Amino acid sequence: MKAITIWQPWSWAIAANLKPVENRTRATQHRGEIAIHAGKHWDEIGAADWRIMGAARSEVPLAADDPRFVFGAIIAVAELVDVTRAGPAPWAEPGQVHWLLAGVRPLAEPVPCRGRQSLWEVPPDVEAAVLDHLNRAEKSHDGP
Repeated sequence: MKAITIWQPWSWAIAANLKPVENRTRATQHRGEIAIHAGKHWDEIGAADWRIMGAARSEVPLAADDPRFVFGAIIAVAELVDVTRAGPAPWAEPGQVHWLLAGVRPLAEPVPCRGRQSLWEVPPDVEAAVLDHLNRAEKSHDGP
């Protein structure tokens, strides 16, 4: 399983299925499943961004100690469906490459993991834990 580390609060917005685009400086050939890793870094500019504040239904910049924000863990799995320079507004930043995400499945419990730069391979033990969380979530939605 591939993963991407994203600073908070941006990773929260993706995991909450509110932000369908990840802005990057580089494209990738990868398509398909991708784990969303919440990095240990807090982005103060992002916390005051009108899109994040709107997604969080907040009239003031967000704070890192908000319990919605997890650091240093995989918090969701999504499908990377396309990479383009013509992503949807308002999330697509001009001059960036837009990684378009769909089918976001947040994890009920974050899976702690060390992040990395660029697209990276999830360690086998962490991948097993992520898949276990996803399988349990699917079974609970299917009923007894």
